[in-house]
Amino acid sequence: MRLKKDTNTLSQYFEHQKSFTTNDVYGFFSKTQPDIKRATVNWRIYELVRQGSLKRIGRGTYELGQGNCFLPVPTKKQRNISSRIKNHFPLITFCCWHTSALKEFFQHFAVYDFLLVEVERETIDAVFHFIKEAHKNAFKEPSRDIMENFVFDGKDAVIVKALISEAPLQYADAVAVPTIEKILVDLVADAEIFFFLQGHEILNIFESALGKYTVNTDRLLRYAKRRNKKEELQEILLQINGKKKE
Repeated sequence: MRLKKDTNTLSQYFEHQKSFTTNDVYGFFSKTQPDIKRATVNWRIYELVRQGSLKRIGRGTYELGQGNCFLPVPTKKQRNISSRIKNHFPLITFCCWHTSALKEFFQHFAVYDFLLVEVERETIDAVFHFIKEAHKNAFKEPSRDIMENFVFDGKDAVIVKALISEAPLQYADAVAVPTIEKILVDLVADAEIFFFLQGHEILNIFESALGKYTVNTDRLLRYAKRRNKKEELQEILLQINGKKKE
């Protein structure tokens, strides 16, 4: 009963705010309950997020309503390769995703189709040769020239590359896939592979992704820092926010 009341009153209080912080929520509850403890407020926030009344968009930052998670459905080939890697290398951390997942962020732009398999760096050679046995059109950390002359001209290409430690991952149909934050950072950081999506196209992708899905900016920037791209990602976010204010 209290949770429903909290939901209704919070919705009314913050309905005209795009986002608000933990301190804002604490201030809201303090108006009617001056002696309320921060631990109690933190627990109420946890409950509200869990039941979908709030969505966390960053560390200590929230919006009203349920978050919209980006979780693309794995392709048949993606599931097959993931299963084979799991069986042959049961102890390694890896993820795989197909570039077709990007197509919803474009209206008039063709995205090249290929599958990316990202594995721990110390296992990259072993996994690459394992995949190469079944998929001849496989490439290990290709340069731009290789991408243009072989990957794009071939069919059903598989790219094997190193997985950055602590990369944000999630699961779809038991397949480890990157979160939207990881994909957005990788599009910038892996310019050799995604050279066809640079410049203005990157802004379009970010703007579309941020408009359709809940993007945790803290997670995005933490991963960007691990890839030495934090300043570039901050600049992209500033540009998009600037466009929204115009």
